[in-house]
Amino acid sequence: MRKIWQLFSSTVQGINTLLGYVAALLIIASTLVISFEVVSRYALRTPHDWNLELNIFFLIASTFLAAAFTQMKRGHVGIEVLDGLLSPRWNRWRYAVGDIISLIFCVTITYYIWKYFHKAWTGGWVSDSTWGPKEWIPYSFMGVGMTALCLQLLVQIIEDSFLQPTRGKHEVMGE
Repeated sequence: MRKIWQLFSSTVQGINTLLGYVAALLIIASTLVISFEVVSRYALRTPHDWNLELNIFFLIASTFLAAAFTQMKRGHVGIEVLDGLLSPRWNRWRYAVGDIISLIFCVTITYYIWKYFHKAWTGGWVSDSTWGPKEWIPYSFMGVGMTALCLQLLVQIIEDSFLQPTRGKHEVMGE
């Protein structure tokens, strides 16, 4: 059973690492698209109407796709002063409670994101802009990112609470 769990855990972490790199590439693509718009609008005097919306899609996608990678590194906002004030045992409890509350919240949000994705997909929802892209596109990135975040939180809860820690203190704390 432990080998199956290790396979699941390493698969989740591998996917989350890949999603983190995809998010970084989307930020680079966003930078290039915005730069193109600036040059096109102000130097060539030919503005486009699709750039802003595409950048919004890129930034939504990169934010949600990077969330699980950030959680895997424990890079989200935390109260670091408590690390030094509390004993390791209380810190484990603090992380466990925080992860459980986060998982409950994220599962709820994920459910509604996939619900809206389904409505956008079946309803043929499109943006009100002149470009008119399909709205299921950002919902799909949001859903994938939140699903990955839920799986990462589940892995952390199981590994930190029930399994012998395989990581050092600094890796768990994100240092």
